[in-house]
Amino acid sequence: MRKTAYVLVLLMAGLQFLAFGQKRKKDVEADTTEQESFIVQPKRIEFEVGTKDEDFIIISAKERGLLVVKETRNRTESGFVWELYLVDSLLNVVWDRAISIDYGAIFLGYDYSEEGFFLLFGKSQYKLDDMIVYQTDLEGDQILSHSVTLGVPLELSHFEVVSNTLIYGGYSNMRPVVTVVDLDDPKPKVMPGIYNNNSTIIDVRTDKRTNNFTVVMSEQGQNKQVTVSLKTFTEKGELVHTEVISTDYEKSLLDGVSTSFDNGTQYIAGTYSKRKSEFSRGLYLAKLNLGQQEFIKYHDYADLDNFFSYMKAKREERIKEKIERKKVKGQKAKFNYRLLINDIVERENEYILIGEAYYPKYSNYGSSNFYASNSFGGSDGFSNPNFIGYKYTHAIVAGFSKKGELLWDNSFEINDLLSYSLKENVQISVEKDRIVLLYVYENVIRSKIIQNDEILEGKSFDPIELHFKSDEIRDNNKEMEGLEKWFDGNFYTFGIQNIKNLKDKDVKLNRRVFYINKVQYQ
Repeated sequence: MRKTAYVLVLLMAGLQFLAFGQKRKKDVEADTTEQESFIVQPKRIEFEVGTKDEDFIIISAKERGLLVVKETRNRTESGFVWELYLVDSLLNVVWDRAISIDYGAIFLGYDYSEEGFFLLFGKSQYKLDDMIVYQTDLEGDQILSHSVTLGVPLELSHFEVVSNTLIYGGYSNMRPVVTVVDLDDPKPKVMPGIYNNNSTIIDVRTDKRTNNFTVVMSEQGQNKQVTVSLKTFTEKGELVHTEVISTDYEKSLLDGVSTSFDNGTQYIAGTYSKRKSEFSRGLYLAKLNLGQQEFIKYHDYADLDNFFSYMKAKREERIKEKIERKKVKGQKAKFNYRLLINDIVERENEYILIGEAYYPKYSNYGSSNFYASNSFGGSDGFSNPNFIGYKYTHAIVAGFSKKGELLWDNSFEINDLLSYSLKENVQISVEKDRIVLLYVYENVIRSKIIQNDEILEGKSFDPIELHFKSDEIRDNNKEMEGLEKWFDGNFYTFGIQNIKNLKDKDVKLNRRVFYINKVQYQ
């Protein structure tokens, strides 16, 4: 599920990592001169991690705060205790509550809407259609439970909430299904046109302004060509419009993210490949107007000015020389990548697409090449015992006009990050005169400021700030840390740290904490 917070699993078997020193480093492109940092971390909150604590979940309500959910192994007569903490935008605890979750229940997902916070559980791992949803408002005055029976067993992939409607996306009998449940009338309603062979759900995108939601799907035709379709529904499950993106015969669309369905207009962007290929060759942008496709424009990776700028200078130069040689011969240089598409953002008269390039790395490959042929997506690692994680190379940021023309592109090198799970790492804040890019890895915030194809502030390194002056990080698990966009240019970073303090008074010598730091970029 693509969400604004991660479920943090504290008991990841055997994953322990060395402490990262707190000495500050900064590198602005080729210039290694120490410069003033633009990152500030004005507030931190810690939750002690006990021996019976299992998972932590963060659910953002934007400027209204964060709900921190702690799963514990503490027992009641009927189940395990889960603790809820609402913290405000200054990371002060507003209230805390505890609920008992029945033995055998399985945590499946979460979301936030104007109606409050929602936690989704399966009543049993053997009954995939029987669920319970816990709902609490921002005041924490009451915690409601809603029993939901979907009618069909569902392997859940997406859970969203719009107003008072629950949206369930997943697979039944290997086919995609989307079901909505109105809490005022809990009879489930299956969305039409979803349950098809050779289709997968890419995304379920909600529009909090209109309370509509769009199901973005990948569909394979009889000729093996893959394209993207969109179906937009009201919160009551009524179909607003449906559209299948038409693409050139020799091209397939691998994925897509969409803007909201605004006044009948919708833009879709993503990556495309050679027909039947699993590797992307470039970016596309398509426009729909009142359900009709106006255009689709393709842009090869070789057409981007800065796509290869994450490489070392000599390697980038060789790549660009190859592109130029091909142009002289009237040919195009073709590059195959795996690209995880994050989002599309509107800014005035342009649309900005963000994605992250990656490749699966294996212990017996040594220095893997990201052009190597492996199956697309996140499953190949779990079937290969030599898989050691997904290696990310860079994030690509590209701006398009409303006519689909490429206006500019830029990149953000990520080449230090290795993750066992495939996930979005880079967060972005799009402002009028700049774009801020950030991610966290091994207790250090990496950041960069760009404006279109210009670099305003090169890649910076800022350690996660600790609570006390004499705190030292002894170890942390890099699979458990993350950084998320919060509200109005604010971010928050989080994770698990083992901290030692030998000097400060009234502070434990050793403590294990789940932390949240507020992050701002000045």
